[in-house]
Amino acid sequence: MPTPPSRGAFRAHPLDGAMLYFHAASGTHVRVENATTRALQRQAPRVAMFGITNRCNLRCGFCSRDTARTSDWTPGSAAQVLRGLAEAGTLEVAFGGGEPFAFRGFDDLVAELHATTALALNVTTNGTLLNDAMFARFKGRLGQVRVSLYEDAGWRRAGEVLAGHGQRWGANVMVDDALLPGLPALLGELAWRGCADVSLLSYVGPEPHRHLSPQGRTRLAAVIAASPVPCRVSVCLGDSVPVPRLFDGPGHTGDCDAGLDFVSITPDRRMQACSFQDGGLPAASAAEVLHGWRHARARLRAPSLRTGCARARRPRTAATATAPLPPVAVWQAFSGNNSGECVMVARFDTAQAAEAYLDQLLPHWEPDADCPPEWRTLFKAHGLSKPLAAMEETPTGLLALGRAVIATGYAADDVWAPLRALAWKQDAQVLPGGIHLHDHPSLLAAVRGRDSGDAQALAARPPAPAAETFVHGETVLAILPQAGMDALATARDQLVAWAGGRPLAGEALFEAVDRAAVTEVLKRLGTGLERCPRLVAHFWGTDGEGEAARFAQGAREDGVETAVAGGCVMLCGRQRWKRLVLRAYQLGGSVKVLEGPTLAVGAYLNLPADDPRLTEAQATAWHARLQGRLQAALPQGSGVSVTPSGRRQRFADVRLRLHSSAPVQALARIGEIARELNAADLWVSVEEVEALGFAVRRVMGDVRQVPV
Repeated sequence: MPTPPSRGAFRAHPLDGAMLYFHAASGTHVRVENATTRALQRQAPRVAMFGITNRCNLRCGFCSRDTARTSDWTPGSAAQVLRGLAEAGTLEVAFGGGEPFAFRGFDDLVAELHATTALALNVTTNGTLLNDAMFARFKGRLGQVRVSLYEDAGWRRAGEVLAGHGQRWGANVMVDDALLPGLPALLGELAWRGCADVSLLSYVGPEPHRHLSPQGRTRLAAVIAASPVPCRVSVCLGDSVPVPRLFDGPGHTGDCDAGLDFVSITPDRRMQACSFQDGGLPAASAAEVLHGWRHARARLRAPSLRTGCARARRPRTAATATAPLPPVAVWQAFSGNNSGECVMVARFDTAQAAEAYLDQLLPHWEPDADCPPEWRTLFKAHGLSKPLAAMEETPTGLLALGRAVIATGYAADDVWAPLRALAWKQDAQVLPGGIHLHDHPSLLAAVRGRDSGDAQALAARPPAPAAETFVHGETVLAILPQAGMDALATARDQLVAWAGGRPLAGEALFEAVDRAAVTEVLKRLGTGLERCPRLVAHFWGTDGEGEAARFAQGAREDGVETAVAGGCVMLCGRQRWKRLVLRAYQLGGSVKVLEGPTLAVGAYLNLPADDPRLTEAQATAWHARLQGRLQAALPQGSGVSVTPSGRRQRFADVRLRLHSSAPVQALARIGEIARELNAADLWVSVEEVEALGFAVRRVMGDVRQVPV
């Protein structure tokens, strides 16, 4: 094997129209653009964000990796892929997951890559596994270690360990309006403790209070300007925070460059543009990664459907540029990584049935351990063959709360598909949501008091200091916020003690709610909510659309009303879905049953312009005509936006959002539109509109059925 380039030398990496020189030992970048570089083109992604494992001993609130069903990497297979990418021109790898230091053989992997490649080897960690003896095996081999910060995770001790070994380290901090008042003091402490730089991360997801307000973005800019430690702003914030940007001019549109400059490689050996995307391309080898990177550009440059993606806010065109790039630019930085959480909530007919389900699992359960052979035998005994029998690791949290069983773990996609399928098999209803969370779920609980006075007394003494309570007749609702993996059992015990033997029910909430939202639901309890159950299944991967079509055809043969759009299938016309749910799981789908008569349907399409020779003015007119055509084809009031993308606006990014009481027909129409317009890519999301209303009714109904 040839000797790799020295980390003490600059390594050349062609960009589109420029050359980048990277010094792996220091993280120094020199970008040169002149007449001699204009013909250069990229040969490989600059950075590989590598999700080495799902395993983690706790959960980091701002992690966001995606598609992590299993942990398929070994030290040998990961080293082989990364050596191939390094030979193709990749400069850095940023390990995340999961918790990289929990990956068996991680020290051997780092040692091998350090000896055989010139890659800068970076790690993002929660820091709790770091100690002097363990980290000694990594000393001198890592470019930068990024520590994810939250109050109770011991990040200060992690910083001491890293500093004691002379390791350059940085911090990741999720920023929202609530954090801003304390951010200057935190940045001051980080500077004092030797932190090299701080990445200020933005929330991407459905919870409005987690997104920075316009005032918050302005305030964040002022905090950054006064910071004693260098700060980096998440690319997901785009240009919404008024701070200087490294690149924002002709030749660079201010795009995040996800899928071009960097790619995310998931623990189940898939590749996607970033951790907020869904699905993925094959990535079991360097050749597969490079093939997808070179030939699926339209797919990789698509914005995430999750709220907060900068690509969805800002068209990627030269018109967005604000200043020319200098001929030579120099900066110093290493790349980082992060991940997310997966939660399952299964509701059984009785609390006894929920306990019976757990009785099969708990005798062999250890938190966040390898999936025990007894579980695999159990799955197979219930006919759950691959991929459902292939679960790699156990949940970090696993408990019952009334009729509900809750499982939690550190992952960004659905790693609990076998547990969900087993629950459906045993006549439970698995609630939608809980996949790829960016914040701890909350617990919603109901207790039935002996009378209205008893209910008022219970509400006056909440089960926990941060809990909020609501009274409705003889029933008390409580919401315990931020009941993450480590706090889940404690929160359950607090609720049980608070109930004091009274009827108790609960489940997890995956979106933040405020007091006004709960109050509004309680005001409308008398009107009831119509139920119209529909099954929604998503199929990912290279044959996702084929799997969706096959699943839909089987459902039609059973007489079920069916619609297909891309890899998404919606079924309507049944009250019980167990058999079809299990069929979808066996095909590798992600499944949910939604109850509301009105659902929120969203879609993203990437469309080629009719004629690649269009001028910029002609392309702009084509985009306007396309938007009018789509608006006319969809139900009145549908939200449609068309934005230019790609060089010279040759493509259009189309985003559709609508609330529909006929979502099956709406989904079918979206599929038809995608085919009519020859869409290069199509992603669809379907969500509940009245999720909180149904949750409140479920837990209140549970306790009212039990005599006091």
